[in-house]
Amino acid sequence: MPYEELPESQFEGIKKTTKETVKNLPQSSKAYVKSLFPILTWMPRYNLQWFLGDFIAGFTIALILFPQAISYATKLANLPAEYGLYTGFVGCLLYSLFATSKDVTIGLTAVLALVVGQSINANLGSKAPVGERISFGITLSFWVGLIQLFIGTFRLGVVVDFVPIPVIAGFTSGACIQIQIQQLPGLFGVKGINTNDNPPYQILIDFLKAVGTGTSKYDAIFGCTALFFLFTIKYVFQHLAKKRPILRFIGFMRNAFVLIVFIGVSYAYRDRKDMPFAIVKTIPKGLSGVRGPDLSGSFTAKILPAVPSIFIISLLEHIAVVKMYGRQNGYTTNANQESIALGLTNLIGAFIGALPSTGSFSRSAIKSSSGVRTPFGTFYTGILVIIGLFTLTDVLYYIPNAVLSAIVIAAIFELFVNFKILKNVFHINILDGLGFMIALIVCLVSSIENALFASVGWSVLVLLARVARPQIKVLNRSAAGNWVDPLVEGPKIAASVTKAPEGILVFKIEESLTYPNSGFFADRLKETVLQSFRYTGSLKAASDKMWSDDTQERALAREKLGLETLPTLRAVVLDFSSVNFVDYTGLQALLDSKDDLVRFSGKPVEFYFVNVHRGYLSTVLRVPGVAVTGASIDVTPTAQEGKGLAALTKHFKKSESDVESQHERDSKALNYFFYTIDEAVAAADEESRDFYSQEQVEIKTSESVDGYLLNK
Repeated sequence: MPYEELPESQFEGIKKTTKETVKNLPQSSKAYVKSLFPILTWMPRYNLQWFLGDFIAGFTIALILFPQAISYATKLANLPAEYGLYTGFVGCLLYSLFATSKDVTIGLTAVLALVVGQSINANLGSKAPVGERISFGITLSFWVGLIQLFIGTFRLGVVVDFVPIPVIAGFTSGACIQIQIQQLPGLFGVKGINTNDNPPYQILIDFLKAVGTGTSKYDAIFGCTALFFLFTIKYVFQHLAKKRPILRFIGFMRNAFVLIVFIGVSYAYRDRKDMPFAIVKTIPKGLSGVRGPDLSGSFTAKILPAVPSIFIISLLEHIAVVKMYGRQNGYTTNANQESIALGLTNLIGAFIGALPSTGSFSRSAIKSSSGVRTPFGTFYTGILVIIGLFTLTDVLYYIPNAVLSAIVIAAIFELFVNFKILKNVFHINILDGLGFMIALIVCLVSSIENALFASVGWSVLVLLARVARPQIKVLNRSAAGNWVDPLVEGPKIAASVTKAPEGILVFKIEESLTYPNSGFFADRLKETVLQSFRYTGSLKAASDKMWSDDTQERALAREKLGLETLPTLRAVVLDFSSVNFVDYTGLQALLDSKDDLVRFSGKPVEFYFVNVHRGYLSTVLRVPGVAVTGASIDVTPTAQEGKGLAALTKHFKKSESDVESQHERDSKALNYFFYTIDEAVAAADEESRDFYSQEQVEIKTSESVDGYLLNK
């Protein structure tokens, strides 16, 4: 049964949507503002059990955050330790008010800290003054936060969906290897190696050359011993926790335990004039080091080149960890709201001395395992970090640098991809596997920023290739009554299929018909017709044809080589069940293809449509019938039809009779639109049968002419 009801035009749809939007504006505005503060929906139900779970998790994360924040700031971003702590407490306090995830902890992460450090070196130089480096990192947080806030406020979080998960995994794994290589000189106390500007492979080569003679004995002992204890505590208590789950908290606090032990050992050397190992030294007490961003024009010009990479990494890493824990723990998260939460954290944090922050995989994993109940768990972490800044900075003076390198190396191990899963990625989709490898390899031979752009570029290229070169199928009817492509379904189904009635082509495109693929669609349709149907158009002498028109020769040569007599093309059935949109260029391709088939067949060849979405039905209604041709809608500068002011006025000023005629044409065109392929094929067969029967006589009488042309 064909379609019965005419669709509304796009202008009518826009008018209707606008009217409904204005009508519901007060209610929707109220709901939107409320959605910006998720805490308002659950805070009235906050209770003692939730408080206990949140406080235990918050306290646990605070013990982890101190050593990690100091390590990431000093060893990866090459900035003073206090700015890692400022980033930690600001992120925890602000994120809890706007978050949709209870498990995620915001702050400085290993990957983001390394990229911030590389961006500072690339734009200011590795020997820039410390004050300028600090201002760069803080101002970077301001601009990144501003963009993230804009993305979330206007609900543009879809941008992160353009990067697939395997590419993120490859990028993260490559960054992990790069970070670990960069920490090797610090772990062994090897000096004189440029870990700021050189790629990872060069750092590794320089380290191996210098490790025999340039190793600091005390640094190496401290670093290697700390690394051994970190892994031992982790895996021993991971095993013991299977019988006594409470013991897992000892494993979670391994960083704090190791740090306390080695601070004690370091403190024992305090009376020596020359420390035999490197230590962190002074961390300002409280918030005395707080400073704001530098928003001057000259400094902003230096900042802006670094913003895109930091913005993408921060948002991608955050959304990835948010989605992961929402999926694992069975609650719903909102990517746009998370972008707002992250943006506000970075934007406001920049005025309190914070560096760019994002969601941490490692700390979020521990927080989730610690029994956190609400997003407010991070608030308690932030309060505890502030207390620590006012009370513990004198003790933190004695932290050995080699121990910080060990903490970074141990923490980053948790971010490696599961290589068993990677094998499945290649089996499922080799292009996704190649995306993983590109991100991983570029990380190893260049900077993380270059790896990011290379992997994102690959993702966009693959996406565009899928849109521009979609699958296009010629369908036949299976024994079960389904219309399938025998070349795709396999030999068993191919052996049982029944072709469409003679002279009818059933064609399917597995993508929206838009400007990237419209030319490909038209070429494939024309090529299929040339291969499958007899040329019955007018036979022209060589002097009467366009120099580029070889359709007649190709068709006749195909018939001469064929083992069976080719049928005459009667109609084309287009299955649009996978087409979600048709743009102007797609419509042009349909009309041009129809014109080409008329010239090929020497008679009208009608298009029948199946499963056309009502959203673009008003566009495709122009194809059936003879009222519209490809030339009549051509908008190129040299197009002859519809040019001039008079034509423009006529288009916008339609008389009542013109409107009625258009309505009548559209109503007739609906007869070419069907819900099933069987219905469309039956209609095409019936309506073209009489014309086709008359063609048999014409075909036989023209065989002598065809033979003459082929012999020529």
